[in-house]
Amino acid sequence: MFRTVFLETFKKIYRNKKNRLIFLLAFIGIILYSFLYLPTVNNPLTIDADELALETESAYGMKESRLAEGDIAVNSFTGVDTYSLAKYDYENNFMFYDALQKGDISRLFELKTTDYVPVFTVDALNDYLERKHDGQFLDMDFERAVINNNLFALSEINHPTTHEFNGKTGIQQLYSFFLNYGPLILLFITVFVASEVLVDDRKHHTLKAGQPLGWRKYIFYQSVSVFILIATGIAFFLMFFFLLISLLYGFGDMSLLTTHYAYTEGYRASEENFFTSPVIDLILESLILTAVLLYLFIRLNAVLSLIFRHDVIVMIAGFAIIAFNRLYSGGGEDSFLGLGAHLFPQNYFEFGNILSGRQNFLTLSNNFTFETGIMVLLITIIIIEIILGLLAGWMTRQKFVRQVD
Repeated sequence: MFRTVFLETFKKIYRNKKNRLIFLLAFIGIILYSFLYLPTVNNPLTIDADELALETESAYGMKESRLAEGDIAVNSFTGVDTYSLAKYDYENNFMFYDALQKGDISRLFELKTTDYVPVFTVDALNDYLERKHDGQFLDMDFERAVINNNLFALSEINHPTTHEFNGKTGIQQLYSFFLNYGPLILLFITVFVASEVLVDDRKHHTLKAGQPLGWRKYIFYQSVSVFILIATGIAFFLMFFFLLISLLYGFGDMSLLTTHYAYTEGYRASEENFFTSPVIDLILESLILTAVLLYLFIRLNAVLSLIFRHDVIVMIAGFAIIAFNRLYSGGGEDSFLGLGAHLFPQNYFEFGNILSGRQNFLTLSNNFTFETGIMVLLITIIIIEIILGLLAGWMTRQKFVRQVD
């Protein structure tokens, strides 16, 4: 019987022109991102070779002019030895420039993890953070620490490449997808596709006459079918995305570590509060959370379908639930309705903030973890299952299909 429901659900999803359009747009989006946007992306700590050459030449000229004039003593007013300072800048800038010219990425990583970094590189990072976060100082502090710590992690791998430095390899981009807007994109697609499946039965209810399957079991079979179909589609697109990026920029080092946050003590942005984890572990956790969230929203879609019985309203309600945290406050709170915010599922929809530790950084806690998220989401699923069971008893099949618009 499950096979019958599965095939029926597959036909509904496949024959829906809006679903085919959304998957076509997803395919085109991956192509455009890979070939048009990603080539323009660079690490915020990327050194401008032309500017570095000018800085190096300027420092050399200053050094030589001070030496020619014999002015190599410490200035009694400023306490600065202009010659030694210019010589120091020249020698360090030249080492950076030489590493860039030779394409020695390992040497570049080694140099950038020392105390000396060209001044204009620091300024470029500050400008990048200001543009991205627009005065949100906590977010700026968090990302600055992550960028600098990731640099140390990159310097530990064997034979790093420029693509790894810029975060463009397949494994880095897959992780970045989950870390940023990926979870929201997947949930919006899930709601978009699933919103019409159960409600569509109202348009063809005569086809259900005499079907030897209980109403609750039918809804469950349909939900599982939708989950399998959407999960398969998402898996296909993620694999396509990963393979395309890998062909263009390399697979990436599986031993790569990424920076995360867990508060221990002292200043919020202290180095002691940041740690590293294997990128592959975070991707696996992301896939698990994605699967749990997909099932949660598909069952929630069934609840909304029984209540509203109209696909557009169901879709809008689903979108509003996904975006609730952003609509409510934008995230970052440590409490909600007088209780710890980590106990509410909406804080785990954008789970990249959880896995990266950003939510703990903003709340100065260690409450938001992968394990807590799984527990909260599973409890939410149980609650939804109970509500759905009660609602299906009240909204019978006959009442549900009545008064087709």
